[in-house]
Amino acid sequence: MLNVMLVDDERVVKKTIRTLIETETEGIRIVAEASDGREALQALEFYTPDVVITDIRMPGMSGLTLMQEMSRRQIQTDFVILSGYGDFQYAQTAIRCGAADYILKPIDPDYFVAMLQQLKHKRQSRPATVEPVHEPQAIGENKHPMIKEVLSVMASRYSDPKLSLGEVADDFGITPNYLGTLFKKVTGESFIRYLTRLRIEQAKRYLQKPFIKVYEIGHSVGFEDYSHFAKTFRKLNGCSPTEYRNEMVNQWNG
Repeated sequence: MLNVMLVDDERVVKKTIRTLIETETEGIRIVAEASDGREALQALEFYTPDVVITDIRMPGMSGLTLMQEMSRRQIQTDFVILSGYGDFQYAQTAIRCGAADYILKPIDPDYFVAMLQQLKHKRQSRPATVEPVHEPQAIGENKHPMIKEVLSVMASRYSDPKLSLGEVADDFGITPNYLGTLFKKVTGESFIRYLTRLRIEQAKRYLQKPFIKVYEIGHSVGFEDYSHFAKTFRKLNGCSPTEYRNEMVNQWNG
């Protein structure tokens, strides 16, 4: 299996490449996506792609800088450079940095597929080696800027019942699988569990305001169905929303 990482700030390009790989190749899969070089380096904490397909010009860290940084870190992978610019100087620089190929946009599907198959064959033909296994470094929320942004999105949009891992991943231009894995490694919780806990904690704050009806609170924190809200609340707190409110009232009166 040839594992591929896509690095491009254009969603259309990433979607095109994903479609080509999923429909026109065998034994090749995308394990991660990133929007620039910095995000790609973060993804490398959890994935070890055989091939990195990257745009040469991106905001933040360019594809060439990414290649140079990975070379400095002695990360062994093949690079395929994408560019919308026909300037041969970019190709020369990319080849000097060790790029396996340099492809101009728009991508020629037949050439692209053949190139990936050739890289897969080259990888499979290499002698088998035993590589050391490195555990991902534990990182906190405050050390991962993308997860900080995701948490900010969740805090501002938790009341939207349609909010999902897939939607947030799409907003950030990455795959749900990558975001879900990264989110759990950083926060220690799955996306949906964190979102559920966030909603219930906000519900508890609302329940301390006696002028808000209990049945309205579930809707206000993102639950479309009151029975689901009540069941989830009980599961996390050991009591119903009404029982929780009564307990708060007793404390105020006590």
